[in-house]
Amino acid sequence: MEANNVEKRFNDWFTVSYDRLRNLVGRYGALDEDNFHDTYLFVRKQVLNPEREITDYEAYFIGCYRKAFMAKFRLESKYAHPDEYFFLRCGEDADFLSPDDLNSCEKLVKDILNFIRRKFSYQEYRMFTLRFYESDFSFKALGECMGISASAISGKVNTIMDTVRSNRGSSWRSQMLAVEGFIS
Repeated sequence: MEANNVEKRFNDWFTVSYDRLRNLVGRYGALDEDNFHDTYLFVRKQVLNPEREITDYEAYFIGCYRKAFMAKFRLESKYAHPDEYFFLRCGEDADFLSPDDLNSCEKLVKDILNFIRRKFSYQEYRMFTLRFYESDFSFKALGECMGISASAISGKVNTIMDTVRSNRGSSWRSQMLAVEGFIS
């Protein structure tokens, strides 16, 4: 019963504080919608953990948001980003390309997309491709388009990403590509 009270208290606080939180975290740069929703899910999970005693939700939320924002910033600045048409060339309409025309990175991307298409529902596949390959939809925008909550989409996309990361074949090939890029 106590867990229900903690959950209700946190959800009530978040509902009342939503706009203020968005303004506060927006001061650190442009508001990252996905990070905001991921932070909500993380903080909610931590608050509901009976071993954690979080009393200042706002300070904890802002701290978690900033930490995730900075980690994402460091990670993003570490990699080169392909042009906007890179992944489109590997999509469903790319059958006209022969396998010899694709370099090893493009082959890996195509294999990952095929793996996701086989392993998950078409709706989940579309969420993933709309989020990362065909456009740069935020979880909020995807939720509005698909008629489900941003947190549900975030959870599904994160599940797909974890599944791809745990797939031994694509994980090994990604590591080999990184080594090749480092050596050459």
